[in-house]
Amino acid sequence: MKTALPKRPAGFLSRLFWKQVIRFMRACPIERDSSSVLAHKSRIRGLLRLAAGTPRAVALHWRDKIKKRVVLGQVGLIVTTRCTLNCDKCMAHIPDLRRKNDMPAHELLADIQALFSRVDYVYDFCIGGGEPFLHPDLDLILRACADSGKAGSLSLITNGTVFPDAKTLSALRETNTRVDFSRYQPALQPDFEKIQAVLEENGVCHSVLPDYWVDSDSFGELKEGSPARRFGGCFSRLYYIYMSGQLHLCLQSAFLAYDGRIADCGEDYVDLRAVSPAAFPGELGRLNRRNAVSACSYCLGKPYGAPKIPAAVQRPVERDAERKEPLK
Repeated sequence: MKTALPKRPAGFLSRLFWKQVIRFMRACPIERDSSSVLAHKSRIRGLLRLAAGTPRAVALHWRDKIKKRVVLGQVGLIVTTRCTLNCDKCMAHIPDLRRKNDMPAHELLADIQALFSRVDYVYDFCIGGGEPFLHPDLDLILRACADSGKAGSLSLITNGTVFPDAKTLSALRETNTRVDFSRYQPALQPDFEKIQAVLEENGVCHSVLPDYWVDSDSFGELKEGSPARRFGGCFSRLYYIYMSGQLHLCLQSAFLAYDGRIADCGEDYVDLRAVSPAAFPGELGRLNRRNAVSACSYCLGKPYGAPKIPAAVQRPVERDAERKEPLK
């Protein structure tokens, strides 16, 4: 017999509650994949796990604050905007992008060095895209992240359609990188089990993410309501996104600024290629005090309780040429 879950607070109280949860999880990461703490079918179980890790997380947070250490919870490094799929409502808006390319390896290595020379610790450093296994120098990127000695854990998100090559498998194993598979319908991932088997044979840790997405609506039109209100309760804020040397507060902000789909607003990110190590803590504090970013005006956000949709519904090819102009 299943126990009925208590109803969550409605309206204002609900938004306030989840806004505070997000603020806490950003400041005091609970575990290496804290964004998944509340992603369980049982929200009570997720909240209990969050509560169990709170004392230690708070103690570490105040230790870092007293010692003036610069610590980031979760950072996602974008290594490519190329992908093997053409998903409608893609979180990174890959089908809408005009610039689909691999980030040059020398730039990525310089950006990794720039980040880790300015921070003392990153709880979870994630490699993403696009499809990261398409990048020809992924092994060098993984080793550079591990060699910094400042990443608590390394992870990589893949759509489960590309086999990693031998040098990438070696780097994944030697850097103890966790591979997280996005689970889609079997027709889109015909080699899913084979890729998992290859990882197991090579001693690479891996996991499977839920087979649904959160619907933040199609990007391209101004949304009604307050951007600050949506931003406050958006779980996208749990990850900093590091792209082309810029540290953004969310995935949408990074990708659409990179592609020139929205006007470049220097207040929406910290440019590590231009900011000195001494000035970085102040700039990071300025970024974290933002009530919203430019992309929020075009996005419904990802609040707790947002509608869930089937993952990776493919967009018709003829729609590729649509909606690729700068947003008004």
